Amino acid sequence: MNSIYFSSTLMWSASLPELFQAARTLGARGIEFWAQQFESRDYCAEECLRLIEEYQIEAFVHSKTWDLNFASMNRCIREASIREIKSSIDLAGRLHAPEITVHPPRESLCGELPLYRELAYRGLEELLLYARGKNVDVSLEVMEKIPKEMMTSRRQVQELTRDLYPEFFYTVDVAHCDDAAEVKDFLLKLPRISKLHISNRRGAKYHTPLSDGDFSFPELWPVLQGSHLPMVVEGLDRSKEYTMLYENMNYIQTIKRRV
Repeated sequence: MNSIYFSSTLMWSASLPELFQAARTLGARGIEFWAQQFESRDYCAEECLRLIEEYQIEAFVHSKTWDLNFASMNRCIREASIREIKSSIDLAGRLHAPEITVHPPRESLCGELPLYRELAYRGLEELLLYARGKNVDVSLEVMEKIPKEMMTSRRQVQELTRDLYPEFFYTVDVAHCDDAAEVKDFLLKLPRISKLHISNRRGAKYHTPLSDGDFSFPELWPVLQGSHLPMVVEGLDRSKEYTMLYENMNYIQTIKRRV
């Protein structure tokens, strides 16, 4: 049985108690907390730990990603990005989260891929070592196929991580895949997948509601369910109604009744 989590970004404006109350109401096994939201909303780690215990909710942490690039040609940007991701790892350690989701870095300019791969490798090596010291696993997310992204396929995962390939875990995001066949390929052939991010996409618009997009989740669900992996429902909702979260979770229940 797959555990269903949801991303805290689906309740961007919520307080910590509201997040946990929603998880209980919706029957979610856990929450993936975005570190940037944790900081921006001024959440308290001690309060979060208390609520984790009270509600018996599991937690993942998603590293800060926005405006960061630890393979940037700009040394100051690289250093700042590493610091911010390390602070996210610190948060995961404080919350006793088993792993942190990290986005791989990108090219600054297309055309010098060997340079950026080398910078990426050095950063990955440093982050892996730091996370080990905090007893936190690192799960690298396979990204969408847009310019400058360096890790969008199984082959690129191996090219970027080199000898560190078996040391990381990996997060497969359904919305980043081209089609159901690619989702199946990842599940069959990419080792050490630790979880799935689930949302839909409509062409180049990513992370639409599960019911709205190019993927037919009723058809895909048996494949996802067969993976026995935790699934994190993703999206961004800055309103205070949290409509996307409730619609997604209700839609999952509808799919489960069909299959």
